[in-house]
Amino acid sequence: MTTRTGRDGQGPALDGAARELLKATYLRPLRDAEAELRSGRGSRLSQILAGYPAMRTQGEDDFDEETDSATTLVGILRRAERHIGNNTAVAAARDDINTGYLQKFSIGSDVLRGEIGVAGDATLARALERLELTLFAGTGQWTRHGLGYNNALFMAAELLLLGKSSFAPLLLIEEPEAHLHPQLQTRIMDLLRERAEAAKTTGAPPVQVILTTHSPNLASAIPVEHLTLVARGSTFRLAPVLTCLDEGDYAFLTRFLDVTKANLFFARSVAIVEGDAEAIVLPALALAVGRSFSECGVSVVDVGGVGLFRYSRIFQREGEQIPVAVACIRDRDLVPAGTSAEMRKRLKSSAEMTPQEIDAHVAALKEKDSGHVRTFVSDHWTLEYDLAAASWTMATLMHQAVRAAVASKSTWPTADRLADLDRMAQEEVSKWRENNVSLEKAALDIYEPLRMGRANKPIAAQHAARLLQTTPVTEDDLPPYLVAAFTYLCSEV
Repeated sequence: MTTRTGRDGQGPALDGAARELLKATYLRPLRDAEAELRSGRGSRLSQILAGYPAMRTQGEDDFDEETDSATTLVGILRRAERHIGNNTAVAAARDDINTGYLQKFSIGSDVLRGEIGVAGDATLARALERLELTLFAGTGQWTRHGLGYNNALFMAAELLLLGKSSFAPLLLIEEPEAHLHPQLQTRIMDLLRERAEAAKTTGAPPVQVILTTHSPNLASAIPVEHLTLVARGSTFRLAPVLTCLDEGDYAFLTRFLDVTKANLFFARSVAIVEGDAEAIVLPALALAVGRSFSECGVSVVDVGGVGLFRYSRIFQREGEQIPVAVACIRDRDLVPAGTSAEMRKRLKSSAEMTPQEIDAHVAALKEKDSGHVRTFVSDHWTLEYDLAAASWTMATLMHQAVRAAVASKSTWPTADRLADLDRMAQEEVSKWRENNVSLEKAALDIYEPLRMGRANKPIAAQHAARLLQTTPVTEDDLPPYLVAAFTYLCSEV
């Protein structure tokens, strides 16, 4: 078979020397590492050791019968064969076979005689095939370990061979996370990066490592610029110049893109939010209106209000865009009219701005949109206020959630206490409606404990998610900006 170079295999043919330089080691997924390291004819360990430089002199037979000594593997094997053959039990069995049976099978001058010895010839290949690699940990004694540790042992053996190559070797690993717990995944990634960068410090040929993974642990351990996303059958490198990330963005992501955020690399759609409360309640809201995030492959990434657009720029680039819908969901941060000065604090009231100024403010929040990245800004103020101001159904639910959050600040209420709180909050909302209190005024009263710190927003979100399991909600009950975000996230781009 001829291997050709170039696009579509139309270039010059590769000769034997070139193919030798392009040798690669491929570690397939779901490998049986324990079996690979076991002794036997043609074992992978024997192949690895055969290529190890220190083994080159071990094929010499230096067995000295007079001194009964040997130092090479072949010599040791020859010495072992001699001692096994001279063993009294082996000799007794051999003689019994010969005198008791084989001699009686002899015909004429064809005298049959058997010898018991080590199977195979005394060659380096046979010596290596008798070796196996076992794992010791902690106590210094052999113990049976799970597939994860044996997987790590197998990769160490492969790196041993690659690390001693005279040319730049290529290591292809498919799903290195197979059977590895998260801490071991991180350790292995550290080792692979160290070997890949060895040339910078030791001058040795580096190991070029290409791996595929579905593990956020591994993805978060690799600098973003070294990643390549695979989406809808196409690949998208995240190297500098190819994305809209600048040098400061790469440095920021290297420091702050952790395991919980790295799931964005594996999502069909990404919702980037500003806090824990949004990360808790938005999936519950989407599910309540029939747009399950899990069914649509949506990952929610909580960036804590810092660097929201640094994460979205991962998906922005010149030319062909990454086919992943990214929704940046954020607060407007303009308090509504009628808000007390104490609640307003440093935020500017929308009542103090002209409609044109409000439009300009919202447009400024969306100015970084491009490609498949869209910013969805709250219709009025914060998520909690907008939910309460969206409909009386949501006002009731949010009042129940906030009241429960106030009661949960010190200790979590019992189920009976929560039921009482939910009932009292519902009755209070009913009285507001009977007294013709406006929905906007009710939303301000509902939000006040959160704004003033008497209740915790993530805890209120937990209670809202709890209540959404039993409260019928439609899209008409939700703020329009959330309905638009859910529609975008759950649609194909």
